[in-house]
Amino acid sequence: MRAHSSDVDVDPNATSTLHGLALAQARQRPDAVAVRHAGRATTYRELDDRSAALARVLLDQGIGPGELVGVSMAPSDHMVVAVLAVMRAGAAYVAVDPAYPEERIRFILADSGARTVLVDEASAWVPDLLDLAGPRADRTAEPHRQTALPEVDPGQLPYLIYTSGSTGRPKGAMNRHSGVALTMRALAAAIGLDHTDRVLQVSSLNFDLSVIEIFATFAAGGTVVVPREADRTDPGALLDLLVTESVTVWSSAPALLRPLTDTARRRVGTLPESLRTVVLAGDRFPPAMAATLSELGPAVRAFNVAGMTEVSCCSTVYPVRKEDAERDAIPWGHTLPGHTAYVLDEEGRPVPRGERGELYIGGAGVGQGYWRRPELTEERFLPDPFAKAPDATMYRTGDLAALRPDGGIDFFGRLDGQVKIRGVRVETGELETALEQHPDIREAVVVARHSRVGEGFLVGYVVPEPGRLLTAAQCRDHLARTVPAHSLPGRFFFLSGIPLLPSGKADRSALPFPEDPAPPAADSAGPDDALVTAVIQVWEEVLGRQGIGAHDEFSEIGGQSLAAMEIVGRVREGWGAATGLAAFLDHSTPSRYATHLRAAGATPPEN
Repeated sequence: MRAHSSDVDVDPNATSTLHGLALAQARQRPDAVAVRHAGRATTYRELDDRSAALARVLLDQGIGPGELVGVSMAPSDHMVVAVLAVMRAGAAYVAVDPAYPEERIRFILADSGARTVLVDEASAWVPDLLDLAGPRADRTAEPHRQTALPEVDPGQLPYLIYTSGSTGRPKGAMNRHSGVALTMRALAAAIGLDHTDRVLQVSSLNFDLSVIEIFATFAAGGTVVVPREADRTDPGALLDLLVTESVTVWSSAPALLRPLTDTARRRVGTLPESLRTVVLAGDRFPPAMAATLSELGPAVRAFNVAGMTEVSCCSTVYPVRKEDAERDAIPWGHTLPGHTAYVLDEEGRPVPRGERGELYIGGAGVGQGYWRRPELTEERFLPDPFAKAPDATMYRTGDLAALRPDGGIDFFGRLDGQVKIRGVRVETGELETALEQHPDIREAVVVARHSRVGEGFLVGYVVPEPGRLLTAAQCRDHLARTVPAHSLPGRFFFLSGIPLLPSGKADRSALPFPEDPAPPAADSAGPDDALVTAVIQVWEEVLGRQGIGAHDEFSEIGGQSLAAMEIVGRVREGWGAATGLAAFLDHSTPSRYATHLRAAGATPPEN
């Protein structure tokens, strides 16, 4: 069956390039603020002027239509100017997060063939990895001449974002200006963005949610609020920024919102009054988050936005309501205007509503394919037999889905998440959803592993709610009420948080293997060091375990990034210490962290 879809936007006056969304605002509302960062305001007029000047610098250097230009910069107004400038020169930007491992950066730059990387002071080292040109984009651009900027074909590539590949080799997803611009306008309308909105831009350029945060905001004429790099991983600092900048829209992967809501509950029990919209994308919207948002911000509207990097970032939207907290899973909702969804069987035939099949996305948002990967492009981008246009294509998502009675979409997990255990097919996504229905479980991931003799078995990775202790037997008994015996994981790991990729999605490759040795027995802190003892107490509360020693490495006792963020947030707020996540990671045992905190003047509160 085909999901409901709206007609493709064919308004001849509609902006058809991604950078054109910002330029339209510069013509209509030039003095409105487009970007705020570190107390600085950049108007749409200034954004137009600065990006045009940098685009002309690129043209002076021989960069133009068809080129790929890396952008490797810390979050700032300069970064936003840089991506606009690249597109205005007729080129496409390649997202290169300087926080990525060097080998990943090398691969992206080499595979893309970029000759130039726009950098700032902190990332000036990146071009040297492959001896590339590295002009500074955080300085005032001074072109040699007022070169006319090229007309950009709406069918051109606006950017290249690399996604993880199942083979371990990242792949660059290619979209079209026209498809992404249409999608940003449609999404802005669907979630009710307007010129009064201030949207927090927390996502890395390497995650396609950054495209939504920047360009859906520009489509509505709103303001993009860019935090400092150090604040992006500090929930307390982000909460402060929401207040000081009167942010109205939060968008992120679900895992990045949870530390913020935890901090808000601990501080004042509410979200900031200015916040009126929450957009979650990139991973499953936890039903419990619907209840959390209703509790902390009753007036906040929440949306589950779903889609793929290969199809203009997003294709569906669902307005989440308080009663959705009782669901097993949050629906994906209806397709955006210009997008079409099909649920097909293994023969490519539509399945009846309510029955599961593979999800395919068609319409104007479908991208061009994968950069320099013709075989993979041919496998995933197929002729669309249901479209009127003879050259239309559809994208094979690899997602298991079903059409709802109202034409919306229910998502059940990845088809490659389907595994066979002792010859029986099991859907790991279904097990994850079932585990998260337990009141004491915050997050769960289920992974198929193989023993040394090749036999497959399931492993459950569980993050308990703060202060709750769970056993494997409790998890197994809970699952046994709803899933058959052959689907029960044989092993469970209890973690402080699921390791995350920079996109905010679960990094399944970083989960511990069942045969990994247990962490060494903890030694105890000396009784005379009250600060070390106080640090250990916080670690034990956050990690939900006892017996942590003064010299235990955080990563070896189940610590993950979200737990680190919570520890840092507690210390910053309650101990009077000006410290951050980087300092925590550099002092990753209770003893070393206490030494750092003592130097920072920290004073733990008295119990």
